[in-house]
Amino acid sequence: MRHFAVVGSGPAGFYTAEALEKAYGDQGRVDILDRFPVPYGLIRFGVAPDHQSLKAVSKRYDKTAEAAGVDFIGNVTVGRDVSVAELLE
Repeated sequence: MRHFAVVGSGPAGFYTAEALEKAYGDQGRVDILDRFPVPYGLIRFGVAPDHQSLKAVSKRYDKTAEAAGVDFIGNVTVGRDVSVAELLE
């Protein structure tokens, strides 16, 4: 089984996790790490009130996060809470 760590839970992180989940299915595990306690990066915090349709993409990210083998781990800063060497193990 392959185990992947995706650093960052913004759009790029979730699209990467989605691609890995599709490519490896039940033969892979994906942990999405973020320094914030909640996922989605600027989609959650940086979208102007008049552009709320952009937030609809979070439903796609929800589907990825709910997939078997995909886990979101918040409040983790790479280099402080976990080292790159630990991620490579």
